[in-house]
Amino acid sequence: MPNIELALIICGQGEDRQKIVASVLKRGLAPICCSNLEEARTLLPQDVFRVVFCKDILADGDFRAVLRVVKNTSPRTPVIVLSRIADWDSYLKALGAGAFEYIVCPPNPVEAE
Repeated sequence: MPNIELALIICGQGEDRQKIVASVLKRGLAPICCSNLEEARTLLPQDVFRVVFCKDILADGDFRAVLRVVKNTSPRTPVIVLSRIADWDSYLKALGAGAFEYIVCPPNPVEAE
């Protein structure tokens, strides 16, 4: 049986989520989706995720809270922050907080390839 690598996507329903799922599938990862921090807290200890994608602002928290949960449950898992804000300060804040990367979402087709 092949080893399936999982990607956790923490993002509300909608077009952004669909684009992220499509991008993850293109890379051969199996997406597991949730809508908020509380759901992520439940899912993170249950599986080994290759990568975590999360929106910068969630209904019940933000990417900083996600980073803390990931650090406590699986510290080697990279977290990619997704935001509609495309500015240098936001990028630096996310990386300074421990994010692996900061991507403007929805991603443009070139970034998603």
